[in-house]
Amino acid sequence: MPVICVANSKGGTGKTTVSLNLIHHLEPDFIIDLDIHKGLSDLNRLGGQLDIHRTRDTGQLLSWLQNEEKLIFVDTGGFDSTLNRIALGQSDFILTPTGEDPSDQLRLLDFDETMAAVSDEVNENLVAHVLLNRVHHSRRSFDDFDELIGGLKHMVRLPNVIPQSAALPKAAFNGSAVKSGTIAAHFSKLAKEIKKKL
Repeated sequence: MPVICVANSKGGTGKTTVSLNLIHHLEPDFIIDLDIHKGLSDLNRLGGQLDIHRTRDTGQLLSWLQNEEKLIFVDTGGFDSTLNRIALGQSDFILTPTGEDPSDQLRLLDFDETMAAVSDEVNENLVAHVLLNRVHHSRRSFDDFDELIGGLKHMVRLPNVIPQSAALPKAAFNGSAVKSGTIAAHFSKLAKEIKKKL
């Protein structure tokens, strides 16, 4: 079964919120939280029902990721580490949330270098699927962002966009995904897009 990894070496891009909401639609068999800040695990303690696994052991992580009988979902932290690189190298689909802020987007240049290094390690051309996250509802054009992404070897932009929404933090404070309405529909569509690419 595939490994889906949510990763970006910059913190604060919404990886944990995206993960929480995607998990609801993807229904993975095994969930791993590699963030040293335990974002997903902490949100789950607020009332969530997820069975989340954590480790700092590279051997244990590899054994989890190589279980071919399970759909595995990995939420990484906003930093570069050996564990994150192992997860990237074992992934069948890499999702990289980024915000509208230029500082978020320019950090993708650094993450592209990480992707290049991991690609060399595993002798495979890995590609991160970049998701514009927390986008202002009035924004329609992404030409500047597409120009940036177009110059990166290991990244492509997903057609999906996740808009800003007060519903996301409200649900997260209960350890939950948004389960109805427009935002839930966006995540359902994103999950279908990911499944098509697996």
